[in-house]
Amino acid sequence: MANEEVEKETKLADPLTEVGAPVNAELASPEYDHDEIYDPEEEIRRREESLDERANREELKRTASHVTDASTLTRTTTRASVPTTPPKPWYKTPNPLRWGSIPPVPKERQESAEARAGFFSRLTFQWMAPLMNVGYKRPLEQGDLWEVNPSRTVDVMARRCNESFERRVKNGDKYPLLWAIHESFFWEFWIGGACQLVASIFQVLSPFVLRFLIAFAQEAWDNQQNGGPPPPIGRGIGLVLGVTFMQVFQSLGTNHFLYRGMMIGGQVRAVMISFIFEKSMVISGRAKAGGKAVEDGNDGGKSEKETDETKKEETSKKGTKGEKMGIAGDGVGWTNGRVVNLMSVDTYRMDTASAMFHINWTAPIQCIITLVVLLINLSYSALAGFAILVIGIPALTRAIRSLFRRRGLINKVTDQRVALTQEILQSVRFVKYFGWEEAFMKRLGEVRDREIHGIQVLLAIRNAINSVSLSLPIYASFLSFITYSLTDHGLSAAEVFSSLALFNGLRLPLNLLPLVIGNTVDAWSSMKRIQDFMLSEDQEDTAMFDPEAKNAVEIKDASFTWERTPTQDNDKPSGPGKKGAAKKKSSQSAKNEKNAETSESNSDTASTLVEEREPFKLEELNLAIGRKEIIAVIGSVGSGKTSLLAALAGDMRRTSGEVILGASRAFCPQYAWIQNTSVRNNILFGKDMNREWYKEVIKACALQPDLDMLPDGDATEIGERGITVSGGQKQRLNIARAIYFDADIVLMDDPLSAVDAHVGRHIMDNAILGLLKDKCRILATHQLWVLNRCDRIVWMDGGKIRAVDTFVNLMENEPGFKHLMETTALEEKKEDDGDAPVEEKSSKKETKKKKKGRGLMQAEERAVASVPWSVYGTYIRASGSIFNAVWVLLALVIAQGGNIATSLWLSYWTGDKFGFSTGLYIGVYAALGTGQAIFLFIFAIMLTIFGTRASKALLRQAVTRTLRAPMSFFDTTPLGRITNRFSRDVDVMDNNLTDAMRMFFLTMVTVISVFALIIAFFHYFAIALVPLAIIFVLAASYYRSSAREVKRFESVLRSVVFAKFSEGISGVASIRAYGLQGRLVNELRGTIDEMNSAYYLTFSNQRWLSLRLDLIAYHPLPVVWFCPTS
Repeated sequence: MANEEVEKETKLADPLTEVGAPVNAELASPEYDHDEIYDPEEEIRRREESLDERANREELKRTASHVTDASTLTRTTTRASVPTTPPKPWYKTPNPLRWGSIPPVPKERQESAEARAGFFSRLTFQWMAPLMNVGYKRPLEQGDLWEVNPSRTVDVMARRCNESFERRVKNGDKYPLLWAIHESFFWEFWIGGACQLVASIFQVLSPFVLRFLIAFAQEAWDNQQNGGPPPPIGRGIGLVLGVTFMQVFQSLGTNHFLYRGMMIGGQVRAVMISFIFEKSMVISGRAKAGGKAVEDGNDGGKSEKETDETKKEETSKKGTKGEKMGIAGDGVGWTNGRVVNLMSVDTYRMDTASAMFHINWTAPIQCIITLVVLLINLSYSALAGFAILVIGIPALTRAIRSLFRRRGLINKVTDQRVALTQEILQSVRFVKYFGWEEAFMKRLGEVRDREIHGIQVLLAIRNAINSVSLSLPIYASFLSFITYSLTDHGLSAAEVFSSLALFNGLRLPLNLLPLVIGNTVDAWSSMKRIQDFMLSEDQEDTAMFDPEAKNAVEIKDASFTWERTPTQDNDKPSGPGKKGAAKKKSSQSAKNEKNAETSESNSDTASTLVEEREPFKLEELNLAIGRKEIIAVIGSVGSGKTSLLAALAGDMRRTSGEVILGASRAFCPQYAWIQNTSVRNNILFGKDMNREWYKEVIKACALQPDLDMLPDGDATEIGERGITVSGGQKQRLNIARAIYFDADIVLMDDPLSAVDAHVGRHIMDNAILGLLKDKCRILATHQLWVLNRCDRIVWMDGGKIRAVDTFVNLMENEPGFKHLMETTALEEKKEDDGDAPVEEKSSKKETKKKKKGRGLMQAEERAVASVPWSVYGTYIRASGSIFNAVWVLLALVIAQGGNIATSLWLSYWTGDKFGFSTGLYIGVYAALGTGQAIFLFIFAIMLTIFGTRASKALLRQAVTRTLRAPMSFFDTTPLGRITNRFSRDVDVMDNNLTDAMRMFFLTMVTVISVFALIIAFFHYFAIALVPLAIIFVLAASYYRSSAREVKRFESVLRSVVFAKFSEGISGVASIRAYGLQGRLVNELRGTIDEMNSAYYLTFSNQRWLSLRLDLIAYHPLPVVWFCPTS
């Protein structure tokens, strides 16, 4: 029954997607393939489709060869020797785009088609066509995605950018990171800027040529009515073709500008992730704690104390202003949560800003050119309209300036939320064990409320800027036409409508400008944060290496210190257990040094100030250890045993004296750092396989029985942080790694504490005293039976070495040591009598469970169908009500109706259709323009409020379901994947989704209204619109088939990068001790390249579609223009 319960628990749905989804009855059938991921939409499709359609789809699945990279890709199925069925005859496939055979998945990844494409192919993005064709005929697999161009690999780009960055830091440049990025991507960056400038110029010249085209049509109409000769048709054809080609060149320029901007953004993001990870491998503990190096170099001197006191005073002043503190990551120091936020959110903002950055400077140039052309059209009357723009600029500038300050404040709150979320997820076992879910949800909700409030204010300012920007062309044209009319100028159609087109042409850059400026503000803030992190102090190895030294370890008058870490707590008792639980936890934590520190950092307080603890120090240490000597370090709780080994491993800052190591070192920490990879890779840890040595290590560490029980032996994948193996297995892997590394100095922090007594003796005899007999071994331990097997004992107390001697001599000559041994022996007896049987029982239960398992870590699911409508419905309902969408669309329709009415009324005014007075025409025109501006602002504000409300509700729901998920979910899901959802994806919902929806709805309503207006005046255009609409739908469907899969691959591969990044920064101490920073950085860069192989395609296929839709849209232009003359 217990095993059935375990199996039932592990089959729950992913809480990040759909927790508690109904389980289909087919799951229980013996024919159901449990290797495939259950998809409710797939089941619905199976019921609805015919037998023939189902057979064809299943055959397509079987014939597709699923090529998998196990380290990066989602779960797929590899089938060998499956016979390939012949394709259907063409006449049985109604869609001609699906004619032909189904392309097989390549056995090897191919080089990017862009690298070998010709000029015309690059110009039109035709090099994307082969991949789009494959994606339309069958779902794409990772083997279909091209590899990243060699010049765009992270290794090449990071090396080039790092050289520039270091040179500029050395030269004292003010913003070295910014200028290093600019230098590294100079040519591609400014080629994109030139494309945008050309597109902007053509956007202005098209309405100017439109004036002559309207005049030609007016002349042709007048001559036809008066019986005069028509103007030369060649002139009209030339003007129409001129306008058309200008639109084509504008489309080419815009698409290449966006493509290059997005490409640079992706490259910058990749380099920044690499930089942040590489820096996290070497950042000092003092920098992580928020401190700085003292200028005079006296680490323990008066200046450091004064600095600390000054920091306390500044923090106290901040606290008196009412700022809420409370979560690690308030901007003081570089906690892991804050570093993850840099990688996930800040790099993404730099990526987003790069896409349309050039609009920041091309928009003003476009405005100036537009003014010149308007002066030609309307003479000095155009200046009246531009006066509105001049008046509005200072207000916009002031509002934009406030965005910088607000984004900085929001970034700090976002850091708090991400850091707290990561802390909860890392300690989820304790949270669930003590029932603290609701308490932590409340604490997280308070931070989220502050974050959402700040985002709403920020987006409201953005929307106000956007509404003013959209309104400025309306009022500018309004004033210009009034001035032109009141100065006894006749309002001719050619002048009015070409001028109106020029003013409307300003709406796009002025509409995008606030968004681009907002993205630039965010990116600037993020760039400075990353730069501050990059310029923080590096960790200096406390030891000097001297292979010729007589001893393996020599410590001479050395003192070490941990860093002073601020403890930040809420102004309310927000800890889950309140005071009683805190006291209980504090009393239990006195058992060891690290638990005491953890309890202190999590204890509750009602103070809003930051209280700083005095750091633990090791003082005036003198010790020499021989090359083949085994030393035991012993002492009471908090005496400094773990700190001594951390100092030798390079994890504590040395404040005086010197440490000399005569050989390489390996470190076996008390809490093992286990990677999310196979057992074998955890032991090898980057070393080459030596089969004989490997077998000896496995045997000496008593791992062979465990490997025999694992499903795939030493190839079995271990969960992140070793969560899918027992504590004893984790520690033995830790020991095996240190032994296999074959270093001459092996540091072991209480290595036998988590294993059974008989296993501990086996490891001691066969590993520590066996395989390591010719090495220098330093063991921090509290187990007495180990002491008489050691050459010497280091007795520590209060951060100092009290004595160094043999066990016998210390027992005879040191009464304090003898008392310590008696106390420790009594505690060991109590633990053996009470805890051992329970541990043994749980270990057996876990072993039994492991024999049952098949795969330990679940690969991330990747949907293969379109996004269901239920997702959109869930998002709308999360905003508060399903009717919110109705109100938003109603405001948009009214605003767009005002836009159409404004243009129609202007045409009536120019033709004096109703015979009204000029004042009445002006009044109605002004009212329509004002109403349009008001409803545009209402639309944007409503969209922001409902969007942020939905984001808040969805995050709360996701966190609640995640915390209520069974432990099997956390055992089989990498932390980086969950962090990706709660950082990057949440940031997209908060800051980008509403902007994307606003642009989408505005574009769709504009397109529909323009087509409706054209058909209302030229009915025959409806005939051309039908095939045009069909082509549009087919092109969009053709695009979606590939774009959807590529985007899903990018999302899955991004989660792999998150997991690899989070895993690396959590094991910095071990990585540093082994000196393997470079290998971990290279591995991360490989996963980033895998992610970019999909990410670069996401915007490449967007440009492919956009260019073709533009070309399709330009075909009706001749029809529209020749209709009036026919």
